[in-house]
Amino acid sequence: MSYGRRRANDWEPEYDPLSEFEDFEDLEDPLPSGGSFASDTDDTADSEAPAVTVHVTDAGAVTSVVLAADWRRSVDPRELGAAVLSAFTAATMRVLENQVERVEQTPSLSAAGEPADVPDTSPLGKDDVMRLVDTVSADLNGFTEQLSARVDRTVSVESSGGHVRGSARSGQVLEVWIDSGWAASSRNSEIELELTEVLTHLSEQSSPGELAQGPHSRAIDELNVLASDPQLFLRRLGLLS
Repeated sequence: MSYGRRRANDWEPEYDPLSEFEDFEDLEDPLPSGGSFASDTDDTADSEAPAVTVHVTDAGAVTSVVLAADWRRSVDPRELGAAVLSAFTAATMRVLENQVERVEQTPSLSAAGEPADVPDTSPLGKDDVMRLVDTVSADLNGFTEQLSARVDRTVSVESSGGHVRGSARSGQVLEVWIDSGWAASSRNSEIELELTEVLTHLSEQSSPGELAQGPHSRAIDELNVLASDPQLFLRRLGLLS
């Protein structure tokens, strides 16, 4: 009997030599059981799109978090929190850079081109000035208390699903924690939803918001007007003719 190699045409028609490899199809979201994540292999996918993108408004408010379809090829689920934090920091830096550019490109308005306000020339007594200063001092103290309550504390937030947590202080996100097992097996849309929820609340609760515009009150505005024109101030005090 001959045990030589069989010819190609001698294979049985029902046998497919490639069938044993059919179980190794490439699934991107999520990876198949037993698949390799980014940190488990040296083969890292080069993609133009970042694995994580955080979208923020010009005011710094988070609007959405977007994950690339194949983010697991470049980011281990155990490191997704760090990647989100890095993406958030990059987004806020871009906002700051755009704000600086707009300020530099905006021409200053000429005082001659603005309608002149009629100055208040009514006399001011010493008691008037002291009352104004006391009122301004009280307004500034109130503003400082509001600002401290908003930014001088660490805020912690957990997503409604319980898979994402984060902390922030003074508008800066300090940490983003994500359940790596959940992130490894969940759909991108589910992960994005909880990430957006946490980052949005952290931004709202730790940033100064409208307080960033500085203290404002009728007394403060009046004192600023007086300080902007020292000669008029002295005339109203009767110290200049």
